[in-house]
Amino acid sequence: DKLIKNADLVIEAVNSPNTKEIIKSIVSSKKSVLAMSVGKLLNAKNIFDIANKNNCTVLIPSGAIAGVDAIKAAKLAGIKSISITSRKPPRGLVGNPYCLKKGIDLLKISRETLIFSGKVSEAVTAFPQNINVAATIALAGDVEKILRVRIITSPKFKTNSHEIEMIGNFGKMITRTENLPCPDNPKTSYLAVLSGLQTLKQYCKGIFIGT
Repeated sequence: DKLIKNADLVIEAVNSPNTKEIIKSIVSSKKSVLAMSVGKLLNAKNIFDIANKNNCTVLIPSGAIAGVDAIKAAKLAGIKSISITSRKPPRGLVGNPYCLKKGIDLLKISRETLIFSGKVSEAVTAFPQNINVAATIALAGDVEKILRVRIITSPKFKTNSHEIEMIGNFGKMITRTENLPCPDNPKTSYLAVLSGLQTLKQYCKGIFIGT
């Protein structure tokens, strides 16, 4: 609590069962927060309400995907359907509790295999360290009820890729990113780290480019 009180902005990157309460404590202390564990913010409307009441900001980086600006704009006219398909090499998913529970032996997979298909709320619970981008989409477009998430793995995949397809009254959008791992943390996409840094720079400079 003392660290929070002495800070102007708190950067959250803990991704623990207590993350939601930590973020709530930050905004309750009237401090802004840059949240990296976005999946924990689904169904956390009270946190945004507290932040608004206390005149502080919850910053959510785009992460390892493109198109968040378009999703935010498109929701004003209505989004009809939206999906994200993430493709990841098996080594980045080893030890995942969902895969262990389902009896999915990741190291024995030899071809493209769909290991998850479902709602975003289910995805962030099953893959809390791997699919924060889906939560970012859900929050940006207010599309938690219609967003569909697919996770595919194959030993042939050399990058983490994310493909988003959205149809709305604005038209149609398809984006795809193929992400290299962060040099300091191979389990994290480099673009996700850079996105967090750029969000911090924008906040400090007070200059925001894009929707």
